[in-house]
Amino acid sequence: MRAIRTSLCLLAACAAAPACAAPAALLNKSIIVSYAVTIPGKRADGTQVTGTRNATRTIYISSAGRIFARVSRRDGGAAETKEAGPGESNNNFRFVGDKLVGVMQFASDASQMTISFDPSGQSCSASIVAGRDNGRPIRWKMVDGSMRESTGSVTISNVSCSMASGNAFGS
Repeated sequence: MRAIRTSLCLLAACAAAPACAAPAALLNKSIIVSYAVTIPGKRADGTQVTGTRNATRTIYISSAGRIFARVSRRDGGAAETKEAGPGESNNNFRFVGDKLVGVMQFASDASQMTISFDPSGQSCSASIVAGRDNGRPIRWKMVDGSMRESTGSVTISNVSCSMASGNAFGS
């Protein structure tokens, strides 16, 4: 959790500093990060469950350096897609040096996505870490609105990152 708190402090400092602008090679580019999150947990009634959430985050960096984000998630048969523009609470992606960093909030605790780019802005790689405070269970909301509480460690797998020129949102 210390790493997440440190990153949140860096994000707050970056938000006020022009040095954290998008690198020129990333302007008018779309980044797509796909991944799976598996957490053993329990439902509110105590039933033990282990499920996997598949997610795709699409991030568009405009020619003005503004960041737009979309997340598509699927838990079992339920799915949802959410979009957020610059400054909206569901879009806290910021440049920290040459990396794009975003914090994804659970009902309790959070995960952090860090996207790195090659110097030419043509390829990317992503890493995601989940943190929890003092070993307490993570609580999260399923796509169907039900709540879960972790009974074990979070596993993030199948992380992939790709890039394309232009606006993936089509506008």
